[in-house]
This record gives sequence, C-alpha cells and structure tokens, in this order.
Amino acid sequence: MKNIPCYSLDQCSPNEGTILLNVRDYNDSCHCEIPSAIKLPIPYINRHIKEIPHSQIHLVASSPLEKNVGIRMLRKKGFKVVGFSMPECQCTK
Repeated sequence: MKNIPCYSLDQCSPNEGTILLNVRDYNDSCHCEIPSAIKLPIPYINRHIKEIPHSQIHLVASSPLEKNVGIRMLRKKGFKVVGFSMPECQCTK
C-alpha cells in the first residue's frame, strides 16, 4: 500500500492514540512477542472488529500480502492505518 510508512519493530513506538495491531498468525506472533500489541489475526478481523478501539492503527504483519489485506480490511471498516511493521523487513525509515 502506498503512502503508509514502514518502520522496523525496534523503531516502532506508536504515538498516544495509535493502536498497535498484530495481524500475524498466532504461530508467527508467538516467536516475536510485542507486549503492547492487540493480537488479531487476519481471519478474525471481521468477527472481532468491535474489539479494536477506533483510533489510528499501526499494523504488524508477517508478509506484504498479509499487510495489504489487513490494511484494506481495516480501511473498509473506517480505521486509519498510519504505519506498518514486518519483523523480516529491513526498512530504513
């Protein structure tokens, strides 16, 4: 997705009012815990969308496909995605 910045997980410190949403599969997310993140894998987003506080979202995904699907689903539900991280990504931003 264009215009959404990528941050390494080390640099990721969401602003107040930004939710850290981990959409990785439970098997992937258990190897790289993110304590402050809400864990909600892609297949569960529609079912549990009301559990996500309605504010800005910083997405944590394990692949570009997962990131794109997550961003599209969240935007469709009215959320604003302001950034993303992928543990395997070597981004410099």
